[in-house]
Amino acid sequence: MITITKKAAEEISLSTHNPENQGLTIRFAADQTEEGFQYMMGFDERNDGDIHLESNGVEYIIAYAQKVLLEGMVVDFDQIQAGEDYSFVFMNPNDPSYTPPAESHAPKKS
Repeated sequence: MITITKKAAEEISLSTHNPENQGLTIRFAADQTEEGFQYMMGFDERNDGDIHLESNGVEYIIAYAQKVLLEGMVVDFDQIQAGEDYSFVFMNPNDPSYTPPAESHAPKKS
């Protein structure tokens, strides 16, 4: 469903140590806009109708209604350009504005 790279999994795992996040699961979501998709992630409780999955040791949830928008997405944690801060990067082939990275710049999923 969603692939969370090793770097992203490590960063998410660090956030699980925050007492505010205890007992919660990371949720991914997307809003479709005229410019493409806007991505959201955060810790949340599981609801009826959620899909509960795992990637690289990280359990995550998405709303069933979001399945078609998020299928095949890769979540990475990297620099967009050299010298910039690291951030979460959402690569989603369902996003109309998505351009796949060059093979030499594609993230390692494991």
